[in-house]
Amino acid sequence: MKNQKRIHEELSLSISTLVQSQIRIEDMITTGTLRSYADSSPVKKMLHAPTMKLYVVKEVHLLFNSKEPLHNKEIRKNLKDWISFWQSKCSNSIQHVQIYSTFWSTPEGYVSIVMEYMNGGSLQNLLESMGVLPERSIKQLVQPILYGLQRIHQSGAQCHGALGPSQILFLRDGTVKLSQGLQYRAQIQGNSAFNQYILGRAKDSQSLYDPSILETPSLWSKAPSEKYHFPIQDDFILERANDIWKLGWLILNCAIGTMEFHPKAQQIYEGSRIILEEITKYVDQLKDTCCLLHSELKVIQFVEQNSKIFNEPTRITILDLLPPDKFSAEFIQFLCSTLKIDPRQRLFTEQLLQHSWLTGGKECKGPNVQLKELISISNAWNTFLPEEFQGQGAQKLERLCDALCLVLQNSEKPTVNKMHLQENSPIIKELSHDMGINAKVISERLISIFQSLI
Repeated sequence: MKNQKRIHEELSLSISTLVQSQIRIEDMITTGTLRSYADSSPVKKMLHAPTMKLYVVKEVHLLFNSKEPLHNKEIRKNLKDWISFWQSKCSNSIQHVQIYSTFWSTPEGYVSIVMEYMNGGSLQNLLESMGVLPERSIKQLVQPILYGLQRIHQSGAQCHGALGPSQILFLRDGTVKLSQGLQYRAQIQGNSAFNQYILGRAKDSQSLYDPSILETPSLWSKAPSEKYHFPIQDDFILERANDIWKLGWLILNCAIGTMEFHPKAQQIYEGSRIILEEITKYVDQLKDTCCLLHSELKVIQFVEQNSKIFNEPTRITILDLLPPDKFSAEFIQFLCSTLKIDPRQRLFTEQLLQHSWLTGGKECKGPNVQLKELISISNAWNTFLPEEFQGQGAQKLERLCDALCLVLQNSEKPTVNKMHLQENSPIIKELSHDMGINAKVISERLISIFQSLI
């Protein structure tokens, strides 16, 4: 059985390598730009002309601006090591977004990364459309995320580090996959100068559903930056525990929406930053705490005392925003396990996957809504348009056909099967959904293009 598993993994890796070798950046046609957040890099949806397959190409800029040159050897090594790890350990995983190829541009200071196209958008898109998610949908999210984290944690001394709503991606059928957090690896982890740059600049765009601890101005001056260690605990275990904390934050955002409307939001953000970055220095002062839910007031008091400010006590707590008619006791217990103040008390992925909230037979509280249904509603604005409103989509189709003619004339012989250009094929259905026009029209037009070139 082990030999069969090993053969399957080797075969999957060889197939992935073959896919990478077949993709050339000059054969790609941009069909649209996907939304990126805050300081993340541009993300383009691109069509590989010879195979007519859609991919996402993310440009990770290593030279962030001319005053702060960040395209140094350390950052390049961080990014290359992470991409190599992802391709070798997460290749063909059903819980991870695939990386197919990379194209490095050294003088300009960026790398183009060809990745799997997830046509259902991100959790961030979903939250901004829906506001909050019911418990049942959150449960459908959490298990694949945990399996994704588990594979990373068990594949050597690696952690994700950048778990947030923009890193959770969907297919339209409800499949959930974990993205790579590439910008974090390239810049935030790679160079401390980037942190100072981020803290000092105005944000171009910000989602209330993805609060970044690094971008929250500190209420009090940071302690010295030397590393403090727990007894018998190494940095990897601490970072792995921080992945679990960020998972808890993610679930909390799904359940109550943005924390920005909490009267003590700034203190909670600052307390979270301390828990993630500096808890080893203050663990003795917070030793009698449980988690962010059950010790929220203690965390707020700790921040206010150290920042020498005092505000009126609030009557609203996070637990007040998680009423028992909408969220089960098991859900609260699960959240508590991920948001422990002391990182040594947070459960590992293996333990969380066995938690009664995920494995028990009790019904979830709140609306009986499936994740797939919410994704469909969230993406409903991009559905098929009536014929009288298809003019823009028709123009987009003609531009695509012009680009195909130019690219394919200078490319290798197309390898797309004619069956893949029929109106009921996934490729044509995806283009139809993207352009908002009839699949039959797209199919006939593309078949004529390929017939003229063969």
